[in-house]
Amino acid sequence: MSLPRFFPVAVALACIQAVPASAQVPAELRAAMLSRDSAVAKADAVTWDRLTAETFTVVQGDGSLKTKAERIAELRTQTPRPLSTLQREQVTMYGDVAVRRFLSGDGWVLDVWSKAGGRWRVVAVQVTTAKK
Repeated sequence: MSLPRFFPVAVALACIQAVPASAQVPAELRAAMLSRDSAVAKADAVTWDRLTAETFTVVQGDGSLKTKAERIAELRTQTPRPLSTLQREQVTMYGDVAVRRFLSGDGWVLDVWSKAGGRWRVVAVQVTTAKK
């Protein structure tokens, strides 16, 4: 009797167990995420800049695309606000890349972090309006 070609893949997938996001996220990445989230809330352009890659882009909820320079200019004009609580946060690690998804206010946020030169920095963000 021969097994279907996909059988080894099915067995491998069945053996994979979900690991809680907090258990797999490196401490230095978690600290960088909190620092950057705080920088956005505080309109702290210096910290935001340090934790954001030069090639950064963001697609905002209205569909507009902004570069790092455009977003930092916008951040400098913002009024500080309280740090919002993230809901339904999920972080998936892919070696030195992390993808984080969370609900903040009325929007879903997806950010991509990359570790280069020993530092974690955000390379891209996508914001989508959440259905009510």
